[in-house]
Amino acid sequence: MILRKKLNYVLGLSLGLALLIGCGSDTALSEVTLSEPIINLNTGPRTTTISYLIGQPTNVSIWLETAAGERYALRQAVKREPSKDAYQVVFDGSVPIDADTNRLLPNGNYTLVVEAENAAAQRLNLQIDQAPSASFDVYDLRVTPNPFSPNDDAVEDFTTFSYRLPITATVSLDVIDPTNQTRYPIVNRELQGLGEHSEAWSGRPVVGGILAAGTYQYELRADDGLGNRVTKRGDVTLSSAGIGALDVLSVEIGPEQILLNDTITVTFKVKNNSEVALRTFGPASGYTYSTNQSYSSIENEQYANLGGGLWRVAIDWDGNGGSGFRYPFRWAISPRSPEQWADPNKFDYLYPGEEATIVGRVQIKQREDRMTFYAGVAHEGVDYPTNRLKPTLILVSF
Repeated sequence: MILRKKLNYVLGLSLGLALLIGCGSDTALSEVTLSEPIINLNTGPRTTTISYLIGQPTNVSIWLETAAGERYALRQAVKREPSKDAYQVVFDGSVPIDADTNRLLPNGNYTLVVEAENAAAQRLNLQIDQAPSASFDVYDLRVTPNPFSPNDDAVEDFTTFSYRLPITATVSLDVIDPTNQTRYPIVNRELQGLGEHSEAWSGRPVVGGILAAGTYQYELRADDGLGNRVTKRGDVTLSSAGIGALDVLSVEIGPEQILLNDTITVTFKVKNNSEVALRTFGPASGYTYSTNQSYSSIENEQYANLGGGLWRVAIDWDGNGGSGFRYPFRWAISPRSPEQWADPNKFDYLYPGEEATIVGRVQIKQREDRMTFYAGVAHEGVDYPTNRLKPTLILVSF
């Protein structure tokens, strides 16, 4: 009898423990803890970990409350499944203001609230110390020019992103193709000091040619390392984009025997085989140089090199050293008279697929009896994409 009573007692105690454990596992929310009740954004610890257990399927919300009742959400109705492992949230003193911005909370005492459906909310005290008082943002963000035209014509080939930082921050800047969300980085997690900053962009990705014409998104992200994070977005438009290509279809230089002070003639036939207009300027087809001149010295220097991007056809000769320039004799690649140029008497374009025949002349004043002339294309400030074409020996008698 005594043995049976002891056995019943043991069985009853075991059943009670089992029921107690079972009830614990069914609790929607339990064991809410903070790893640090105080975070100090100067001396540390700079983060605290919020942990909690879930015993049944539920939705969990977590927020901070001030004494005045203001709420700062960290999680809103996030679905959670039962787990024997604790869920954790690392809190660094910052809260999301919107999809693009995180802000540090000011110093003070807060109530951390963790709430699950079908369970009582649990509250803990949290203190934030030594949060920086200076506000953080990206100021005066501008993109100029916008649209721009990266087609190597020396007109608005680059755009510049300019902005101002109030303190040192880590900055990233990407251009994003909206059709496939491909990102083209311009700045990648670069530590930048307070003050004005600018980043020039040529329309080129890190690897490869120029992006196609169209409207792209840009995204500038700045992180002060203290918890403040800001993202700025906008559009940048490439109105004309591509890499120019001028094909020399033929070139003739002659006559091959002349007298001193006579004139040689060079005739080019060219075609724009690219998808962008090629910008050019004078002198126009038909202009006559002397060997004592160059494109930068004639007509009060109005045809001197005005910077990268302009296209002209040209000739030079072996042993040329007097002018100080490669290809000193250059002509515009326009098929039109200067009065009909896009900017009359100043600039014109050879448009995609368009052909032109250019005639140039040079009076030989150089006292050399053998001069080898050759032709080329000058993409000024960039390259000589066609060089030493059709070398021709000219015999000079004097």
